[in-house]
Amino acid sequence: MGILIAIKKNLATDLIAIKESGLIFERKIDLLTNFEDISIDFPKKMLDWGKTMTEVYFNLFIFENCIRSFIKEVSIKAYGKNYWEKLNIKIKIKKKIENRKKNESLYKWLSIRGGSDLYYTDFDELRVIISNNWEIFQIYFPKETWIITYLEDLYKIRNKIAHNIPIEESEKNTVETHTNNIYKQLGVDLKYVTFFREGSVQYQFRENENSEDYYRDIREEHPELSEIDFELIFDYLDMLEKGEIPEENLNNTFNTINRELMKLNNINIITPQKYVRLEEICRRLLTFMKKKDEKIESRVLSILYSFTYKQRTSMILKNQCYDYLIELFENGKYYTNLIRILDLYGYFNNKIETLVVGAIKENKVRLLNDLVGYIDFSRYKDKRKNFIRTLNQELSKIGLDNANLTDVIKKIIRKFEQLTVFINRDLNMRE
Repeated sequence: MGILIAIKKNLATDLIAIKESGLIFERKIDLLTNFEDISIDFPKKMLDWGKTMTEVYFNLFIFENCIRSFIKEVSIKAYGKNYWEKLNIKIKIKKKIENRKKNESLYKWLSIRGGSDLYYTDFDELRVIISNNWEIFQIYFPKETWIITYLEDLYKIRNKIAHNIPIEESEKNTVETHTNNIYKQLGVDLKYVTFFREGSVQYQFRENENSEDYYRDIREEHPELSEIDFELIFDYLDMLEKGEIPEENLNNTFNTINRELMKLNNINIITPQKYVRLEEICRRLLTFMKKKDEKIESRVLSILYSFTYKQRTSMILKNQCYDYLIELFENGKYYTNLIRILDLYGYFNNKIETLVVGAIKENKVRLLNDLVGYIDFSRYKDKRKNFIRTLNQELSKIGLDNANLTDVIKKIIRKFEQLTVFINRDLNMRE
């Protein structure tokens, strides 16, 4: 019970202030989101869309901070106030935190994120922390796949909100359902807040218009929401290749390119002209990555991963980069997006058992954790029985002093055991 009370205390102070104010909570929200007073010449439908985005952002803000507080309080209960040093945190995450703190120190006029490294983690890293420290979080959830799947779904929608990419009604409903289910599971006195209820202009609009026509009209009126700005990308690529962008601005540059390529999600037809341009972007990113250090490799790979959103662009990535990506991996570069891309193309299909066993023997805990987190184990369902037997044999050879390696092997075994349960359930349903 103490953990749940602490979660409430650790939520953002402005949220607490709203709840404790004399105004009715819903009335306060109306005051904060009174879009009708906007006087600029802006399409009415776009304003309605902005209301939905505002609502989802507000709820994801509360939810993310709730999960962060939950992790903090559970960790303190398990390890005490110095919990961060005892948690199993990936080296990659620790490096990102240090870089964020370093960058933050350069801009002293900006407020700091918080007094703990936990506040320098992003949403998806919270999921990884829960998964990698499952032994202290498992009592709060039915099973690991339950919470991890929910958080992965929310992370994808959160990214669209963060980059001002309009979301569909179904995605808003996903956020509402997932957050409410997790709140109930944790016993937290919170719930998804709906800004615009029956009787509002937005509610009436949704009732009276076909949603498909609504979104189609919006995209026709505002093609920038789904049209990739190729000129912007090529301008940035030119500057990157000439070394004209200062190191401290590289992240913003990569984020801008990535944001444009994420629009592939909203494109139904890729014309031959666009295809040629995407080929050039992929080729130039690969050339640039080959000349730079590990930091650049990781950032470029996150951009290249956007090419996997569509089958045609996925083939561009495979044709131009696959051989080099294999070379990177076989040279010990275990980047998250590299693993995801190679898994998508079936690179691990005939070598997954050899790879995992080899990593166990060489005590490559980080690689094993990345494999657990980012590859689709359902691809190897036919090998699950032999795999579980082999993993148990390797587990029996490990000493008690190597807890990290033991834990990650158990995670892989659980992945295959859960897969067995799903397969058996499917067979029963067919019968």
